[in-house]
Amino acid sequence: MSTRFASLDPGIASHFRLILFGTVLRLAELIAPDDRPAFLADYLDECAELWGGPGSPAAAEWAAAVDAWASASPGLPFTRLTSGRPTLHRDLIATIALIEEDPGFALLAEATPGFATLGGLTALWREAVPGREGGAVRDLLLEMIAGGVVTVTDSQAARPDWQLRLANPLLDLLSGALPRLDGALFEPCGTLSDPDGWVGDPDPASLAHMLAANRSALLLVRGPRSNGRRTLLRTAARRAGLNVLTVAPALLTDPALWRTAGALAHAGNALILAELQPAPGETIELPSHPLFAGPVGVVTGMIGGVRAAGTAPTIMIPRPMPDAAARQAQWRAVGLAPLAATLSELSLTSGNIRRAAEGAASRATLAGHPAIMREDVIIALRDLRDAGLDALATPIENGAPEPLQLETQDAAEFDALILRCRHREALGEPGGGRGVRALFAGPSGTGKTLAARHIAAALGKDLYRIDLAATVSKYIGETEKSLERALSAAESLNIVLLLDEGDALMARRTDVSSSNDRYANLETNFLLQRIESFDGILVVTSNDADRIDPAFSRRMDAVLTFHPPDEIRRHDILRQLLGEHRVSPGLLHDIACRCALSGGQLRNVALHARLLAFDAGVPIGDADLRHAVVREYRKTGDYCPLKLPLAAVG
Repeated sequence: MSTRFASLDPGIASHFRLILFGTVLRLAELIAPDDRPAFLADYLDECAELWGGPGSPAAAEWAAAVDAWASASPGLPFTRLTSGRPTLHRDLIATIALIEEDPGFALLAEATPGFATLGGLTALWREAVPGREGGAVRDLLLEMIAGGVVTVTDSQAARPDWQLRLANPLLDLLSGALPRLDGALFEPCGTLSDPDGWVGDPDPASLAHMLAANRSALLLVRGPRSNGRRTLLRTAARRAGLNVLTVAPALLTDPALWRTAGALAHAGNALILAELQPAPGETIELPSHPLFAGPVGVVTGMIGGVRAAGTAPTIMIPRPMPDAAARQAQWRAVGLAPLAATLSELSLTSGNIRRAAEGAASRATLAGHPAIMREDVIIALRDLRDAGLDALATPIENGAPEPLQLETQDAAEFDALILRCRHREALGEPGGGRGVRALFAGPSGTGKTLAARHIAAALGKDLYRIDLAATVSKYIGETEKSLERALSAAESLNIVLLLDEGDALMARRTDVSSSNDRYANLETNFLLQRIESFDGILVVTSNDADRIDPAFSRRMDAVLTFHPPDEIRRHDILRQLLGEHRVSPGLLHDIACRCALSGGQLRNVALHARLLAFDAGVPIGDADLRHAVVREYRKTGDYCPLKLPLAAVG
């Protein structure tokens, strides 16, 4: 029989419309003509018009014609949702949708228009079940509630009085609209990007074949943040013809939202994508779903575990930091081929390379450069502030640091450390082991932080100091989480990380005599393992190296002990810090020989002397320097060994 279905635009919305009219025909067959409400006649007339008349066909004939029409568009959401289910399943979904579109349909099952209830739908459709068994209808409705297809608006009521609605995101999808779900983002396959010239392993094409071969698998992509983990899965989904439903971690722990998300992914032929950050020693188990069996893609770091629901297989996909050759290819791919060779020296993730290139274009425009220059990229890198790092670490000024005074042997060791940092990739093991860890030990004011600034300046990197107040927590496991966030963020950016007063976190492990000892040892054990696997540059300072667990020292690539300066070094430090001055050589010699001040204290002396001279409008003189020395000793409550004129002391 010729129908007018061919005149309809093939697509999701038209299919759902035909399904709804098919259910109207089924309802008309269930209700005696004399009992039909007047509005139903209007819908039957529209069915006849769509059918091509005269009159409306039987419901079964209509359903067969719709299935034939839809066969040209495989994978329609309503077909996926009801595949393998009885015809009644389709009719119940369509009835609830009809009532939402026209509340008058509720009068077929309820005393008043409005919502469908579980009891009303059961009574209405039991006529379609052999033996008029209402339990079969009720079981189907409960199954749809458990699967997230239908939601209950008043679950506190008696079960027959439950008001039922189609889940809003699912109704959006079936109607051809873009679904909206709290804590989730649905992206149609056609809107997903497919970057040209993919760099690195694995290739999205091979991952797409994997998705096609095993739809129930959990694809677990491990690697640093901003390293193309999500882009890899999204690109593979596009090439496999899948939509993507990105969900927030909180959605996985909300049973109601998870039920709806699973139903949406099942009907929408979507890959569920989540970014999870399990704590050290924690394993996150994904929830199961009665309808959705996969695929699921999870991106995470190298810490903690993620377990698939049930017996679904887990396929682990590493996405490590790109090496120099890969970074050079990525700089070329983002349009900076002339600078690719020099920029490849910057240890960055693939995502940060792309973001830096975008920021450099804006910086070049602001600076009036005809083309992007290296300094534009460097400035743009400083703009890539990682929220996880900003919350736990603060940048230290990146200007030219003051001269660093070291003994000959220590200076040679320090130079070797900078060389190790500069060539760490060439010396590292393939696939990892590129990190450099250094311990600077010595009393306060001996130049440990200054040395870290020199390392950052020599390497052309920014220096960040971990904020212990924001990192250490009284709650079990929170300190490890904070440290992991800071270290992971530092690995993905071109920075040097400074852990000041490291003995606060690296104290020697003790015998376990209480729960506090046990958890303190757990923190130490975690930090031992994480520092060993750290892929960046880490400088740890300590005023009391004896408190640090020896296992940390064994994991350090360099251990430098900073000593208070002797007379000669004190003289050199003070002379350099004073800059232009008119201090007598005798006073400089006297201070260097008599005043056993640290480098930090000498800096305070020079700063205060400059302040006094600046206020007087003259270069620094003997009186200014004497006042500054006395002031420094007064701060510590110690006796000043410098022989000062009475006028100067007063």
